Amino acid sequence: MNFDTLKTKQQDFIRNLYDGIVREANDAGIDIEIRDSYPRQWLKVMSMKYCDMNWAPAWIVKDKTRQQGKGSYLVPELKQYHDTVQRDELPKNDGETVIIGTEVVAA
Repeated sequence: MNFDTLKTKQQDFIRNLYDGIVREANDAGIDIEIRDSYPRQWLKVMSMKYCDMNWAPAWIVKDKTRQQGKGSYLVPELKQYHDTVQRDELPKNDGETVIIGTEVVAA
């Protein structure tokens, strides 16, 4: 289970889902929390809300290797995508920028 090995439509689902989570967190003024697994009902609601789907995607909920307990499914690609977005948002090492804690300081 790796974001890069997903089909294009599956990657689009992960991107749209992530954008929806970020938008909701920003609107509520809370920190984003990305986990490895989610309940089926949450996947269904978020799929309807942000991905124009009536159900949670079959490639997630019908895959027995993704099932984690009753009604919970692994979606590690979402965490991988989140980590990639966070990494890409950091400033590049230009020799003049220093990151101190969460602050970016120009030298």
